[in-house]
Amino acid sequence: MRDFVSARGRSIEIQPQTSIDTSGLINLASGTPDFATPTFVIEAMVDSLRSSKLQYTAWAGMPALREAIATKLERENALLIDPNAEVLVTAGAQEALMTVLMTLLDPGDEILITDPHYGVYTRAATIAGGTMVRVPTTLASGFVPTAEAIAAAVTPRTKAVILVSPSNPTGAVFPREVLEAIVRVAEEHDLVIISDEIYEHYVFDGAVHTSVATLPGARERTVTINSLSKGYALTGVRLGYVVAPPALINAMLPFHHAMTICAPITAQYGAAAALSAPRDWFVPILAEYDRRRIAWMQALDEIELPYARPRGAYYIFADVRPSGADLKTFVRLARESGLILGAGGDGCIRGSLMQASPRLEEGLERLQALVRRIRAEGATVSAG
Repeated sequence: MRDFVSARGRSIEIQPQTSIDTSGLINLASGTPDFATPTFVIEAMVDSLRSSKLQYTAWAGMPALREAIATKLERENALLIDPNAEVLVTAGAQEALMTVLMTLLDPGDEILITDPHYGVYTRAATIAGGTMVRVPTTLASGFVPTAEAIAAAVTPRTKAVILVSPSNPTGAVFPREVLEAIVRVAEEHDLVIISDEIYEHYVFDGAVHTSVATLPGARERTVTINSLSKGYALTGVRLGYVVAPPALINAMLPFHHAMTICAPITAQYGAAAALSAPRDWFVPILAEYDRRRIAWMQALDEIELPYARPRGAYYIFADVRPSGADLKTFVRLARESGLILGAGGDGCIRGSLMQASPRLEEGLERLQALVRRIRAEGATVSAG
């Protein structure tokens, strides 16, 4: 029997899911928020179910939700939009990304992304027929890109640049002046900017999240992606949205319709409630994540593993090579020690703040013990 998988399907890989079977392990890599979804959001979804609101909605999303998105963007991001023409509600940010890339990319088009980056972006670009081009950043710079590096990566085939700030996996928050310089590069080379802002509510050390579309010269060429997964602990509900100029939103509709027709109506009712309310409930939650962030940094300092101080998102990116083990070996030994760590690339693990006490402290102690054991036993441990 012939191989029925397409060449495209064979060319795309995905790492095994680590978030399902974690019995006996301490997960220090989770991308799932561990706080309780606000009750008023759950109640809005339950009320919609009890009222038998189970039909299709407008393909672009319920008008009330698009209005709530517009109000939220004006209130929190200083961005004024037309909810009837510039918003597309999607089944999560990943559908949003796929819809955007299918709309923008022709076969052979290139799209830039700062690196390290979350692997789904490259997979989505490949599925859409494009080529993802990595623009390296460094631990020394806090994984903040430079406009010069992005400009140097532009070729005649470059169509767009993806910016993820706050960043998964590095925790970097791109300063306003850096974003302004990147916008100027996009203007010079006539590029689309795709701004993934799903971690916008997670900022520390006085960092400020800047919505790219608010910057001079950016509005007409920026596609903003956001979701409720991270900010409201709704990862399994699947509700995201795209904000873009009307012509792009119209062009996205056929791809969106082919994948989902519309975002789940129950999720849309929850999102409308969520985005219409103030976020004061999140203040103590963010303070707890800041405490965990500090615990991570103290643990890494004690075993002298270098990292970039995370100023946003809920990850910490640490170089494990000074332990004496390469990344693949380190992640394997960590699992044997009862830990789940993310392999972030370039010798770095992606740690997460999404583990509560006392398991967080126990996990960090196991991490420290592992590093000390590798250093004590050297090549014997690394060889496995």
